[in-house]
Amino acid sequence: MPTDRPRDNVAASTVDRLLRTFADLGACPPEGEPDPGADRRRPLPLGAQLPLWRAKKIERFIAANLDRTLSLETLASQVQLSCNHFARACKNTLGVTPRQLVLRHRIDRAQVLLRDTATPLGEIALICGFADQAHFSRKFRQEVEATPSDWRRRNRAASN
Repeated sequence: MPTDRPRDNVAASTVDRLLRTFADLGACPPEGEPDPGADRRRPLPLGAQLPLWRAKKIERFIAANLDRTLSLETLASQVQLSCNHFARACKNTLGVTPRQLVLRHRIDRAQVLLRDTATPLGEIALICGFADQAHFSRKFRQEVEATPSDWRRRNRAASN
């Protein structure tokens, strides 16, 4: 019985391709470098990542609906996944939870509005989906480490 069967070659090349893909995604350290989290991290279960088309779809959906309440159920239904599977896959693929992803989009939109318009902070808060100006200011300060008005002052001056 030959030891070098075509089936073994296909399996080996598939494994090599998967390892290169995981390394490209940052799931594995580059060759020769130690993996600082190797003892803490469990291997990802199959299917616990969002395919590229689903990741792009959810990013577009969030960007288009920032002024709405975006629950985990709403986001998961957009990509036809259960809430638990979507939350796990989002964290594994994008590195953030769905809630953090929505917050990141809201803060990014707010920064564009703060830099490019004279819209009052209260209106920006509502446009970006925050409950009110205080909620917006608190979350903005946590993420950006500056208040919205200070950030606007620094970034409008820098762009002029």
